[in-house]
Amino acid sequence: MKSTNISTILQVVALIFLIIIGYMTFNSESNWKIIKSELDKARDELKVSRDTLAVTKSNLQNSIQELKKMNLQKDIIIRQRDSLLFDFKRKNAKDWNELEAIKDSIFKNNKKLTEEKALLDRLFGLE
Repeated sequence: MKSTNISTILQVVALIFLIIIGYMTFNSESNWKIIKSELDKARDELKVSRDTLAVTKSNLQNSIQELKKMNLQKDIIIRQRDSLLFDFKRKNAKDWNELEAIKDSIFKNNKKLTEEKALLDRLFGLE
């Protein structure tokens, strides 16, 4: 029974010492200042990172829009080229069937060209 009481007393004393050491460690003002300054630095870095991420996202969206515009411009140039080729073929067609096929191709090409120009104008904000 004495060993149990002595063991319990030693545990209580050790616990008291741990509490005192912990209190002194965390109650020290310099440690709290260091912890607070590190947390403030981390908060500032997080804010800068968040702002950088927002700017990057905005730039990415602008780049995607520019890429769409460039792609439409490319398609319009291709359609204009095709239109010129079809006009040349129409002038040099040998028979009526060939002329009708070229006429249909010109119609489809011009329709697509008109649609793409309208879409490009909307992207540029011209409408």
